[in-house]
Parts: sequence; C-alpha cells; structure tokens
Amino acid sequence: MYEWKKAAEKVRQATGLPISYFYGKEHEVAQKMRQWKKDGWEIVAYSFSPEESSLVAIPSDAWEGVSRTLLSLLFSEPPEREKDTGGSLHAQLTSWLTAIVAGGPALPPEGLVQQWHWQEPRLPFLLEHARDEGSHLWTALTPMLDDFFKGAPPSAFLLSSSYFLLAVPVSSLGKSLDLETRMEWASSLHDLITTECMENVRVIAGEPIDQPSLLDDALSKALTLSRTLRKFRSKTMVACTSHFPLERWALLLPSETQASLLRTVEEMMPLPQLSSEQIETLEAFFALQLNISETARQLFLHRNTLIYRLDKLTEQTGLDPRQFTEAVLLQLLLLFRQK
Repeated sequence: MYEWKKAAEKVRQATGLPISYFYGKEHEVAQKMRQWKKDGWEIVAYSFSPEESSLVAIPSDAWEGVSRTLLSLLFSEPPEREKDTGGSLHAQLTSWLTAIVAGGPALPPEGLVQQWHWQEPRLPFLLEHARDEGSHLWTALTPMLDDFFKGAPPSAFLLSSSYFLLAVPVSSLGKSLDLETRMEWASSLHDLITTECMENVRVIAGEPIDQPSLLDDALSKALTLSRTLRKFRSKTMVACTSHFPLERWALLLPSETQASLLRTVEEMMPLPQLSSEQIETLEAFFALQLNISETARQLFLHRNTLIYRLDKLTEQTGLDPRQFTEAVLLQLLLLFRQK
C-alpha cells in the first residue's frame, strides 16, 4: 500500500493536481469510498484485503485526458506488497480455502480471528464457472462488486479457474437474510454476471457466519451442493446450501447403494422410461416444491397445459407427482435411473 501513497504524492508534486490516498481497515476504506463518491470524486484505484485496504481518488473535473493516462500507468497494478507472496493474511486465507476445494485437510491460518476481526456476520457466495475457465471472468467481475453490494465491500478469494468465493458483510444486504432474501441476492448476482460479463456462472448462497474460522464449513457445504447440482440438476444456476436435500443425500451414497435402491424401487413399481419432456417437467416441479403456478411460469407453459402433462404422467406411471409420497418415489427414480 505504501507504493500507492508514494505514487499519489509524486503525482501531486509533479502536476499540482488534487489527488488523495487513504489507507485503513476494510470498513474504514469502504466508508471513505462512499463519502468520496458522494462528494463527486472518482475512484482511481482501490484494494481490499483482510489486513490492509487502501484507495486513491481524484475530483473528476480537475483532470484532463492526458493526465488520466498517467494515473492508469501508476495505479493499474496493485503494489508489490499487496500481491500474494504467501505471507499476507489474504494469501494464507486463499491457500487454506484452495486446499478445501482440492479436497485435502486444511487448517485455518494461526490466530485468524484475532488478525481478521469481523464487526458483523458475513454471507458467503460461491461462484462456479460453467466451463472451468473463469480466471479472466473473476478479474473482470471484482471491480463491479463494490457497486453491486452497497455497503462494506466483500472479501473475495480466487480459489481456482472454476471457483470464486465472496464473503459479504450483512450490512450490504439489508436487515433480513432469510432464505428468500438470500435467493434474491444470489439471483441478482447471477443476473449481473450474465448481463455485464456475458458468462454463465452458477451462484450458491450459504448461510450467515459470524467469524472467519467458519468459512471452511461454509465453503464445504457450497462445494457439496455444487457437485450435487452438476450431477443431478445441471440446469440449476442459482441455489442456497439448504436446497436439494434429497439430491445431496443421493450424492453421498456409494454407487452400489444407489443401484440397490433403484432395483428396490423398480421392483415395487415397474415403470416405463420417461421422455425428456416428462423429465424436464418433473425436475422443475420438484425443484419448485410441487408449486404448479411457479412451475408453469418457469417452463413457459399455461397452467392448464402443465396440469394436462401431470395427468398424463399419472395415467402412464400410476404415480401422481402432486402427492408427496408418490413424488418422493418419482424423485428417486429420476435420481438413480435417469442419472
């Protein structure tokens, strides 16, 4: 951060133009950023990390085009001390969380809670790139996050080309963080990436956690759901870690157990193979908690058309997916037979 401070001072001395540098904790820098933006200043560069954060700003009307080129040259890259060399707390956190993604045992950095004291709980969001090549996307997305989350800035961790983890202070998300609200934020974040970055990314929201040492458990739950969705619900791009409990259970079963369960269910009620349309209808119906109106809306069907499909499926299979116990049996067949 000291390199940015020296660069800002050199610019001020060489040009006589106003430029300001601020350094402090995450919440202090976020507060200063909001104040400067409110006063009409333009943020030239900023960097947030658990142990040190800083930003550089200028009054827009005082700077001409040529002078701005100088700023882009001086502040285009983070100062060397900020880059992950393995010694900074952010680098240690990234290494710890990356090890969890890799499936290995990992201990949090020593003294984590003391080094990174949270003044408020945070909500984790795991972003998963659909094509396993998202590094460039995460770089492009990072500057948008501060404007998207209108409060304290999120902490961001690049875990692989596929995974990007955010820990967002709850003050950025409003007073209520119930399941519906978390889904709304996850959906909005997905829309931002789809619209602004033109990329297809899965967004998984966790539950609020009140200390950084709980990030490993939150990440593990999100990764489990990520693997579950890839296997059983590949078209689902927004979810919360409390969703799809049956699918998460099925994922943990050994393959021989899955085969045995399928044989048992089919012995109870031999059923014909389902068409792709029937499978799509059932998966949407189950994902939306047997809600006919919401399912029809998601599938772009008239409500009566959906009811007709369900009636035909009941006639063909002898099982009515609108009845809970029969829906469970159909769900098991979908999980173990079709997948």
